Amino acid sequence: MRTTRSRLLFIILLPALLLAWYVGDILGLEGWIAWLANQPGVTTAFQHPESGRSDALTTLISFSLLTPIALCLLLVILVLLVKALEAVFVPLRVPMWLSTPVVAGAFIYGMYTTSPSWLPMSLYALGIVARAYLVYSYGQVPLPH
Repeated sequence: MRTTRSRLLFIILLPALLLAWYVGDILGLEGWIAWLANQPGVTTAFQHPESGRSDALTTLISFSLLTPIALCLLLVILVLLVKALEAVFVPLRVPMWLSTPVVAGAFIYGMYTTSPSWLPMSLYALGIVARAYLVYSYGQVPLPH
């Protein structure tokens, strides 16, 4: 039973990794990462000769631990909003399933209208993570093509 499960995992995981590598090469992900890492606000990050690489690793670990937590928290908030809207729709005799598209539409509209306030900081954070990845992986940041 255990060997069957590990073989199945290997049969699924290996093609998925190969596909991700191939798609990443086609889409030029390294170029996008280099572009993000060379944004004006992040070009001075992780340049210390002694601690730059360890700071980059700390940033990558923090990002990989905190991002799933933040995404799960956002998902919980969205589900709670859907459920709260269902409680409002039931007495009004509106179909309960309509609460999901209403919340999704409101969320998308809210993200679009407030994008000037959160987009620059998000690009800065992605730039820091991209620079941390390149500094930790390669020791330096290549110039974008």
